[in-house]
Amino acid sequence: MAASVAPITAAQISQIDLSGTYGMGEKKLPNKKITFDVHTAHGGYVIRVSQGFGSEDEMYVVGDTQDIGQELGKIITHHTLAKK
Repeated sequence: MAASVAPITAAQISQIDLSGTYGMGEKKLPNKKITFDVHTAHGGYVIRVSQGFGSEDEMYVVGDTQDIGQELGKIITHHTLAKK
């Protein structure tokens, strides 16, 4: 059985320190945006992943016998660690 994850509150968000510097003295978040769409399909799911404007989308198929949460975690980890 998977543990549930509580949603983050506005108070918790306001406590996050985003003042770190990333290159050239600018204060901004690193560009690691990952957008994904999950579509139901016969026998599972189709997941489309995009990493921003100008990048080519990738598609993944997750069977209905697989744990969708674990598979999404693997996809996110892969794209977060992948070098562009």
